[in-house]
Amino acid sequence: MVQTKQRQLIMEAVRGTNTHPTADELFQTIRHKLPTISLATVYRNLNFLSERGEIRKLSMPGMPDRFDWKLDPHDHMICSTCGQVFDFHLSTDLKSQIAASCGAQIDSYTLVAHGICPHCKKTLM
Repeated sequence: MVQTKQRQLIMEAVRGTNTHPTADELFQTIRHKLPTISLATVYRNLNFLSERGEIRKLSMPGMPDRFDWKLDPHDHMICSTCGQVFDFHLSTDLKSQIAASCGAQIDSYTLVAHGICPHCKKTLM
């Protein structure tokens, strides 16, 4: 695979954060280093990298896609107050439970929990 300067900067930007950025957030970060980059180039490369399995695309209904560099099995929680996306790990893999429940072969799943993060929970009390 040819590693373009744009793709390299996009990978660095995704790996440089734990906030699960959107394409627009990444674009805002990258354009400081490469002012000629377009939002379309960022989207195209993010989709390419996620299709190749180099990053994970998190599709959330009613929200822009977000991107995650961590490829280990984990799930996500989105705070309904501040909008931050957080990683969490369950003690068991849900694939076998889902398969048993519906009788299908489960290759993968995506779990996104919605709630209030610990920081926002403190401020609400």
